[in-house]
Amino acid sequence: MYLLSACSVEDPYETGPTQAQQQEQQKQQEQQTQPRGLSLALQGTNNAVLADVTVQLSGNQYRTDEQGQLTLTELDAGMVTLTLTKPGYERAVITVDSRNYQENPLAVQLKQVSATSSELMFGGDTMFGRRYMDPSLTTMGNLVPDVEDAIIRPSNAASSAIALTQFVKPIMDSADFASVNLESPVLATPTTVHPSKEFAFFSLPETLQGLTEIGVDYVALGNNHVFDYQQQGLEDTIQFVEEAGFSHSGAGNNATEAYAPRLVDVGNTTLGLVSATSITGDDHLITYIATADKGGAADLTDSTTLRTAVEQARDSSDYAIVQLHGGDEYSYAPTRYIDNRFEFVSRRAPDLMIAHHPHVAQGFALYNGVPTLLGLGNFVFEQNRHETLLGVAVSVRIDPTLTPKTQSARAYPVYLEDYQPKLVGGFLSDYLIRRLAEFSGSEIAIVPGPGFGEVYFQNAPSPQELDTVTVTLPAGDHIIDLREYAPSHAFISKISSTGAPQVTLGRDLMWFGDFEDWDNDNDTNEVTRWEHESDDITPCLTGAMRGLQGMCLSRTQFNNRPLRMPFKQTLRTMPITPAESTLEAYHDMSLFGYAKGDNAGAVSAELTIVTAEDNLEFSSEEVSLIGSGSYDWQTFRHDITLPDDSQTLGPELLPARAVKLAFKHAPPEAGEATLMLDQLALISWQKPLSLNNGLWQAEGMHGMDFLTLQTSSAVTVTLHFSAYN
Repeated sequence: MYLLSACSVEDPYETGPTQAQQQEQQKQQEQQTQPRGLSLALQGTNNAVLADVTVQLSGNQYRTDEQGQLTLTELDAGMVTLTLTKPGYERAVITVDSRNYQENPLAVQLKQVSATSSELMFGGDTMFGRRYMDPSLTTMGNLVPDVEDAIIRPSNAASSAIALTQFVKPIMDSADFASVNLESPVLATPTTVHPSKEFAFFSLPETLQGLTEIGVDYVALGNNHVFDYQQQGLEDTIQFVEEAGFSHSGAGNNATEAYAPRLVDVGNTTLGLVSATSITGDDHLITYIATADKGGAADLTDSTTLRTAVEQARDSSDYAIVQLHGGDEYSYAPTRYIDNRFEFVSRRAPDLMIAHHPHVAQGFALYNGVPTLLGLGNFVFEQNRHETLLGVAVSVRIDPTLTPKTQSARAYPVYLEDYQPKLVGGFLSDYLIRRLAEFSGSEIAIVPGPGFGEVYFQNAPSPQELDTVTVTLPAGDHIIDLREYAPSHAFISKISSTGAPQVTLGRDLMWFGDFEDWDNDNDTNEVTRWEHESDDITPCLTGAMRGLQGMCLSRTQFNNRPLRMPFKQTLRTMPITPAESTLEAYHDMSLFGYAKGDNAGAVSAELTIVTAEDNLEFSSEEVSLIGSGSYDWQTFRHDITLPDDSQTLGPELLPARAVKLAFKHAPPEAGEATLMLDQLALISWQKPLSLNNGLWQAEGMHGMDFLTLQTSSAVTVTLHFSAYN
């Protein structure tokens, strides 16, 4: 006779919250009961008080008092977007964390503008199809997807598109003119998909209300997707675009129509608008571009017709704008061909040039004196590549009666959170603005502001030294986290050192390792780029090393499975920038961050090296970061070198270009365990420095926040940080 006995193992789901989780719940409750308010102090020229300024927030209007001040109370969220307007002054749209300005008011200065000036707003690549309608799609065919829980379904296309664009409405709605690159045919019934194109998509006509609702006036059609559904699709697109009330240029039933400049009156100013693409599709039997007897997009490679169109727009308008579609996808600066087109077009003396296609925000430049927006990236788009999640929309104030005609510009970072465009402030805004400045022309300055960057095409200010920090390091290999010593709008501008250390500057490729909520939606303390569905992996106020919150991973000995927290996106290395193409890339990286343990289990990371496309796997390993135990905040580091480009995978011979990442927290030997993580980064080491006579100085603002320093003996390093006043 055999007796079976069962041992009782406590169900972790019945043990209730751990002590650390109870403390976090209390902290969250305290935060929810704290008042949420914001104080403003508006100033004009020479710091004069600006009374009676209209302040818009979430559909409500307020006005500053006689002292130029306004206090808002009972706000719904921490990050808020405010639109500030007063006749005779520039419009300002700011995105700020209201919690920073409850006691000390945020000072905002508005500049006076001429009565004949206009504000033009430009957004990047825009569409409402593919993954918006079916998350599993990479391309579309001749069917209209109707997928439960999709962002857009045929039955709710209009209302869903309006909801999709609601958080970027403040920057577009009150501009005098607003434009986007409509990177999609518009079809009610798709029947003629391109037979050989790898990626084709369309948007339903009702989704154009997502653009009309936010104030878009014009769509550029000169791109490589307008002919995805061939002639019938092009005709439908033009019909639906015009029925929605948009002006357009860049595509037509023949080359003459496609290249015809569109003239649009904005107040007393006539704009001349040209749009064309260099992506011709000449590797297909059916190309994407218009010819004498075929429809399509205007051909940017046709220099003769391009010259004629630009000159016609220039001579027929007060302000000529050329939107160029081309360059290399996922590039951070213009590559050789698009640089050639900028140079060619600028010699025809338009007033503004704008580029689309790379899906990555780029910087600003002057070509033969012509202000140029090098690349806006995505505006309303559903790519799941990490580097495409930050785009930029740009406001340009013009006055054709003045010299120069382009008076000022502002760059607004746009974050596509789960494909929905939102405005951002704080670190995320500053991070992008500094990167845009780094890859802009030497004559350009971009000054970070609350949720925007002020772009100077002329009379550029100079940054001023903000602070110095001296660090003494022993012999060895060190990472210096520059974020620890200066605010996010500042940058390392000078380094001096004893000895002869080897120093390299590095850039964070992750952006979301601070676990902060920088966007302007109605959710507070959300973290969306990390998988954390488990109740044991939560954003936590008690787990913040810097900022408002970190991430807490809680465990008990009753659950013997490690907690696993993956980063949602594949993290691709950057192509070497600037360069003539995107073929070469940076190979050296470091996984870096901070951890704090309360009886924590061991901490490790899963690292998988893959190709940029198709996720072909070179290697996969789990690396130990910190052993089990209790400890205060400490750093961890693991260095990664991508395989040499001579090693390739797949029929296309793809090299290693990316890392897939997940953190793991093992269960404790006994009791409750809490691991806190904050300020994580995947650092790409990009710029070796030469310390001539122990000194290096930056040429301008940049987006690199880390130093690696190798020394055979102890050294003292002085770090100089600069910022714009």
